[in-house]
Amino acid sequence: MTRAGTGSSLTAAIAGITLPAARESDAGISTVYTASGRPTGEGGELSDSIKSAEQRLAEIAALKKHIINYSRTKETYAAYRKSGYSKKFLEEHREEITLHKAAKAAFNQIDGADTRRKSKIHTIRQLNQEYAQVLSGKKAAYAEYREARKQMQDYLIARKNIEAILGVEQEQEAQRQQQERQKKSER
Repeated sequence: MTRAGTGSSLTAAIAGITLPAARESDAGISTVYTASGRPTGEGGELSDSIKSAEQRLAEIAALKKHIINYSRTKETYAAYRKSGYSKKFLEEHREEITLHKAAKAAFNQIDGADTRRKSKIHTIRQLNQEYAQVLSGKKAAYAEYREARKQMQDYLIARKNIEAILGVEQEQEAQRQQQERQKKSER
């Protein structure tokens, strides 16, 4: 049985994707099998890139929240310190003081264990710029990911179509061979 020529052209036409080599030889069929059987390395890398971008976006959002909370509660915390860390003052302003301490702890975590070295915390403007850059990178990676996923789905559909056609062709060839054997046995 030969699948070159008409069979491969029919296979490519039914597959619904352009496979130039499939029109004339089995090379197109092997291309579909190779493409649909390969691991999704590119998709995995893009997925990892998207996940890391999402993680960074969450970090930036949390840092922005801490900067805003710190600046809003700075005066209240200074008054708390001036009061000599009064329990009464703490009870009256517990929420603000807690927010301030949480922001301060987040900043210390950014600085690391070395408290002598204080790094400058980014401004809200800088964080907004970084957020926009990371977000645009994430959107671009997601568009690439969707395209790679769609291409893989197209290859898988083409592979299933080819298998269905080849299965029919193989059945027809087996029936022809059986008929030929029957004719030879009748002679």
